[in-house]
Amino acid sequence: MTNKSPVLKKLRNVRRKDQRPGEILRAALEVFSINGYAGTRLDDVAKRAGISKGTIYLYFNSKEVLFNEMVRHWILPQLEKIEQIGKQPAGSAEVILRKQLKVIYEDMVSTKASCIPKLIISEGTRFPELAEFYYQEVIIRAHKTMHETVRRGVAAGEFRQDALNWQLHAILSPALTAAIWKSVFDRFSPLDLKAYFQTHVDLLLHGLKGKS
Repeated sequence: MTNKSPVLKKLRNVRRKDQRPGEILRAALEVFSINGYAGTRLDDVAKRAGISKGTIYLYFNSKEVLFNEMVRHWILPQLEKIEQIGKQPAGSAEVILRKQLKVIYEDMVSTKASCIPKLIISEGTRFPELAEFYYQEVIIRAHKTMHETVRRGVAAGEFRQDALNWQLHAILSPALTAAIWKSVFDRFSPLDLKAYFQTHVDLLLHGLKGKS
């Protein structure tokens, strides 16, 4: 056992290093959500993660890079999941749309990641580079995926012919509103996300299926 101990210790250290970026990103989400972008220092993130400030620089060379990677870590896996749902060859556009929106609500709006849209909105004017990053990395991809689902529904005769002329903002805006509510007002008036989600889907499908 004694001879194996240094090896085991080395393996534990390797695993620890592999886990460290994720630990830093989790700490970053917590600190940014409390202090905002402008009010956050890398020292604050380091303290929350239980590491030195210098350790952060081994993985992220600036606060902006850390913020952007935090967004990628918490948001992009869910976007990829939504895109994969949209690529399913079988299933109606209605079913696909329901599944996609369910991912948004269950994996984004109802999680700690719900604070990210609020951060972008509150800090985007002062730090336009953050807003541009979020627009390029998240919004464009989300709109493209939703557009493809609507196009599929129109082609199959499920959705009204003029549905592709809709502003895609209207499809996703209710989820954005829910995320902001969860981050800001939920402690005063808790949002019933299950009921809110169902209302969102029902209203959306009613419009998509209605007469042109």
